[in-house]
Amino acid sequence: MRRRFALVFNSTAGVAIPRLLDGVIRSLRHSQAEVFQVPARSSAEASERVADLARRSAADAVIAAGGDGTFRAVATGAAGTSLPVGLVPLGTGNVLAAEIGLPKGVQALADVLLTGEQIEMRGGLANGEPFFLMLGAGFDARVVAKLSYRTKRAFGRGAYVYPVIRTFAEAHPVFDVELDGRRFEASWVILSFATRYGSLFTLAPDAGVGRDTLIAVVMEAGSRRAIGANLLSLALGWLARPETRLKGVHVLPVKAATIGRRERTHFQVDGDEGGMSPVEVRADGPRVRLIVPPRYVADLTNCHANRLAYEV
Repeated sequence: MRRRFALVFNSTAGVAIPRLLDGVIRSLRHSQAEVFQVPARSSAEASERVADLARRSAADAVIAAGGDGTFRAVATGAAGTSLPVGLVPLGTGNVLAAEIGLPKGVQALADVLLTGEQIEMRGGLANGEPFFLMLGAGFDARVVAKLSYRTKRAFGRGAYVYPVIRTFAEAHPVFDVELDGRRFEASWVILSFATRYGSLFTLAPDAGVGRDTLIAVVMEAGSRRAIGANLLSLALGWLARPETRLKGVHVLPVKAATIGRRERTHFQVDGDEGGMSPVEVRADGPRVRLIVPPRYVADLTNCHANRLAYEV
């Protein structure tokens, strides 16, 4: 049983639900565990502080309390070390929490942190910086660029409605994409280690945290009508299945990608604004130890090699 926890808490992530975090901390302390906070003024500082904790073996685990961006900052510091990372999901999307089937109850979350199993998950690199879930370029990145953190904190997923409508109403420029030497022109690209998109929709069933497969979803569509069709297909799960996938949508595993070298575009990393292209992506990023519920370890052992949802 883990006894000493370092806590990295992002108070600006998603809807403010401090009761969940407070309850988990109380449950951990009731189990005779120690929890101490790691103060950090930025993601970079959080990564540095976590890396220092790992070097000094100052904790049995570090808790990322926030959204997927908070996890990225913590995992960047813990990557390549024996320090495991656990989650208390406080963000808007919480893709990673949904991906591993993290329970929502206070005591159940505390139990996972205390005794949950560990898996190794590989991240990727975007212009040399680690990411662990996904990178998007084009449509969804332009939506993220319009988001207000204050609005996210107040309205949760509802904060996305207006940016999505605004972005959908705009022109949808096409940019260049190269995936392992294969070239495309696209208006939206998602590179994902995760099965889910936005925690709600199945995107890439042949990906999955701990499976170390980066899947590229390339949408060539440049018109509003085509973008709308792709959004509907994503919501209905059609993009995840070859037999229902729309024409002009390509899904394939990727080791290296270059996006927007000739035609610049926005990109987002793990749900946070990443800036403007060009962006060079590699699938062989750092590894990090992740604390997961036992059920997820069992799910990983269920071989999915017979179900190929991508192009070969």
